[in-house]
Amino acid sequence: MPPKDQAPTGAPTPAQTGLKLAPVNMQGRALGLLPGDVLLRLDGRPIEGEARQLVKVFNTPPHKPHLLDIRRNGQVWSVLSPTATLGRWKPVDVTEAISAGPSGPAGMRNWDVLVNEDGIYDTHPHSPPLLALLAPVYLVHMRLWTALAVWGALTLLGVAIGWVLGAAIQALICVYVWRTAPTLFRTARHASGFRLWRCIAAPSEADLHREVSRLEPGLAFVFARQAAAGETPAT
Repeated sequence: MPPKDQAPTGAPTPAQTGLKLAPVNMQGRALGLLPGDVLLRLDGRPIEGEARQLVKVFNTPPHKPHLLDIRRNGQVWSVLSPTATLGRWKPVDVTEAISAGPSGPAGMRNWDVLVNEDGIYDTHPHSPPLLALLAPVYLVHMRLWTALAVWGALTLLGVAIGWVLGAAIQALICVYVWRTAPTLFRTARHASGFRLWRCIAAPSEADLHREVSRLEPGLAFVFARQAAAGETPAT
């Protein structure tokens, strides 16, 4: 059974409106949002007013990502978004009192969480991580074997044409891998039967794992399952 709504504690406020998302556009789908998701809080404050007021907040300088608290099937989680244009928002009544949540996006980052039919999940930062600048280290760490094979072939080509051009090729590869790291990860996991479950804002990977366990205790992290089976993951 999925856990009940566990919104952050705080002084309850007599708010009774939220913004329901339907339909969802490409930006919303990239954040793992689905039709019917309800926005309860923006930067920790309960939603007040209509969708145009939400858009006004995002369009007011300084332009920065805002923290959205989303409810789906009684579960509440947070996600950062640089835009309110995630689909069509419609005001809806919220029967329960909405308490104040975290004050804002400071220290938070988005993580893509992908799951498969066996209840295994894997995760990756939604934006390119610095580790990806070290292309071979990153590719091994994230088990992106096809991309690693391409890197190896290009490295051999660089050796054959000389160290100057070879070094230039390596620099270009590292920049390319860094810029496309989230896409490389998602493409590889989709090919292995994973699908995007949620995009969750958390201060660290450890906090992310705790949040996933709260939302869906039956899910197991891919490395944890490998360790239980006696496998040694590549790091």
